[in-house]
Amino acid sequence: MDRQEIVRRAEAYPFDLPEGSYVFGAGTGRPARFEGRIPVLALGSNAAPSQLARKFPRLDAPIPVARAVLHDHAVVYSAHFSRYASLPASLAPLEGALAYVFVTWLTPAQLERMHATEGVGERYDYEEAELPITVEEVGRLVRVGVYRGRAGPLRVAGRSVRIAEIPTIRCPLPALTQPAALRLAHRRLAPELAFEDFITRIASDEPYRREMSARLRELDAAPA
Repeated sequence: MDRQEIVRRAEAYPFDLPEGSYVFGAGTGRPARFEGRIPVLALGSNAAPSQLARKFPRLDAPIPVARAVLHDHAVVYSAHFSRYASLPASLAPLEGALAYVFVTWLTPAQLERMHATEGVGERYDYEEAELPITVEEVGRLVRVGVYRGRAGPLRVAGRSVRIAEIPTIRCPLPALTQPAALRLAHRRLAPELAFEDFITRIASDEPYRREMSARLRELDAAPA
């Protein structure tokens, strides 16, 4: 993958989010039964068909992906870089906010695979939580699986930063698109490098990615 493609992928997060519910890997069919499945909150790219294709190259069963409304929370940037150099999603409680997210319905084997791709025990912790969420075709859930970021939120002037690509209403937090958030991080962390060099090194050099993520956690990224 050349530098331009690495940057393009980093800036594309959360990728090709759908407009509504769908079933990944189902072809033209749409099975509606969720028996035996575990509902897992998909805050960011885990709802995107392209990301699911990367995470599940060998699919044991189709994955229902349902549109949902999460009450009293916002989807914000986590203060760490992903392996492909994006700033991924995390969850922040915020009274009155409504975030339009998705729920994936996974088999136990799929959940184990998802844990591995999310870095459970390193970047995220997983729990089944009672969250105020309403799911299309299902209604209110009692419990839903959620990945809790260990890094905490990216902050600008003391406030968490909402991911602008995730539809949210009644949310007073500042919002940035992924390209804008990456450029802010670049200016604050490594202005001596060209932006393309910074992103490419994060994606290709794991020790550097860990170092930049650690610095990002300590940074209140006030605009320069």
